[in-house]
Amino acid sequence: MLQRFSWLAAAGLFALSALLPAHRVSAADSAALLLIIDDIGNNQRSGKRTVALPGPLNLAFLPHTPYAATLAEAAFSAGHGILLHAPMANEQGARLGPGALTSGMDQASLQHTLNDSLAAIPHVQGMNNHMGSLLTQQADAMRWVMQIAQQQGLFFVDSLTSPKSVALEQARAAGIPALERDVFLDNDTRPAALKRQFEQALRLARHRGYAVLIGHPYPETLEFLARELPALKAQNIRLTRIDEFLQQRLWLPLQKPSLTPSRYLLRTTGASLQP
Repeated sequence: MLQRFSWLAAAGLFALSALLPAHRVSAADSAALLLIIDDIGNNQRSGKRTVALPGPLNLAFLPHTPYAATLAEAAFSAGHGILLHAPMANEQGARLGPGALTSGMDQASLQHTLNDSLAAIPHVQGMNNHMGSLLTQQADAMRWVMQIAQQQGLFFVDSLTSPKSVALEQARAAGIPALERDVFLDNDTRPAALKRQFEQALRLARHRGYAVLIGHPYPETLEFLARELPALKAQNIRLTRIDEFLQQRLWLPLQKPSLTPSRYLLRTTGASLQP
């Protein structure tokens, strides 16, 4: 039995990976593949191809890009999950684009920038980091990010671009439902490499019950996914939106808040649930 509670008020909530023990999926169950496609918004053609993929997927939109808002509307209508792909400072000094969260920002500047970015993405339910190998190591910055997630009722996915990331730790401290990336699909876009990474994610999903796979709207990736995704059902793998996965696995109701209908909040009911 799990007591229902509000993660908006909970301190020290374990991230989902800590709550869920590893288990093999039985023949009667299906494993969840949480497939995130990053970097949507700059290219309309690749964005439309991504939205048209079999789903549900989880599409992460770069803020203040030419096609982010219209593609997010289309993705929402198609049943996909919607994330802000929040640009964060990286160790390589690579250009971040609009909405960048940098290591030199104070709390007010970072949170103002993040709120503006969230407001630019219709139907946003959560966020993950774009780059961020530097900023995700900084506890203060991650705490400020999680404060916004808490205020707006959003989940967080750590893309895990640095092994030194403290994003998950700060999400736990703020009581934010959080996940980490397990596999990058397309660091290498050659067909054999895509297949190898995809199969790695499927093996993990079968073993643990779920896997978080991140890809990008590269032509090779989209062609690969258009071919492979329709075959997942026969393999007992279920494409799953992150918000629905969190709802199912944390035994918490999802309710749309009255003031911000594009956001999803986990609210206290005062009752207990049988898992």
